Order: sequence, then structure tokens, then C-alpha cells
Amino acid sequence: MPDKKAHEQQVLQIFRNLIADFPKGKVLQTESPDFLVRLNRKKVIGIELTELHGQTFYDNLGYYHNPELLYQNIEHTISAKEEKIYLYQKSKPVELWLLIHLRSFQNQLNFHYRNKLTNWVFRSSFDRIFLLEETKRELHEIC
Repeated sequence: MPDKKAHEQQVLQIFRNLIADFPKGKVLQTESPDFLVRLNRKKVIGIELTELHGQTFYDNLGYYHNPELLYQNIEHTISAKEEKIYLYQKSKPVELWLLIHLRSFQNQLNFHYRNKLTNWVFRSSFDRIFLLEETKRELHEIC
């Protein structure tokens, strides 16, 4: 468990370095959601971290040939966290963010996913959703 918590801290630090409007406040590591950013005594932003589901849906050469598979993986990841949103809302956050992370696509894509992300629509109760590719330090707000 300590390794998981340490990795979550590392992912959050990468995220903080990449997002220009990360809120000022004290960051607390919790369980549901994974982090709370205390803006003041009464206001917090909740940040839930999760890994991208289905990262192994590629062919024997290691490529996603169908952008739809990646879309479905992202959608499935959001949906899985959507089911637990009532837990995250117990802390009464003014905003609730979802940070989907993966270590790297490592040449697994034979299409430019950044272009796809701008056109794809994801519906969610989260106020903001981000996709973070840790190794390349690339962050995309997808909702």
C-alpha cells in the first residue's frame, strides 16, 4: 500500500507541475477522493486518481489501430469512477476532478490521439477530467 500512495503523490506532483490553474491551498492525501485541496476552512476541491482501464487492448505489434478502442477505454474508466461519485461527494467539494493517468503509450498508437481528444465528448458528473501520460509529461483536459 505505501508504494501505491507514493505513486499517487508522484502523479499528483506531475499534474501540479503541468496544470497552470492548480488551486492554491493545502493538499491532503485522503482515500475517497484521493486528494483534497483545502482552499479555505469551508471549501475543498476533490481530486480522484485512477489508471486508464484497458491499456492492453492493442495488437501483437503493440499498436492501437482503432481510435475507438482508446475512446472506449477512457469512457469505461470514467464510468467506473462515476459509480463511486457519491463517496467522493461526502467531503462536500466545491469541485470534483478526475485525473486518469497512465505511464506511457510507448509507441502503442498509430494515430495522433491528441487530435482525437479534442473531438471526443465524454459525459460525467466530474467538474473536470484530465488524461495524464506520466512518462512524456503530457496533460490533456478532456472534459
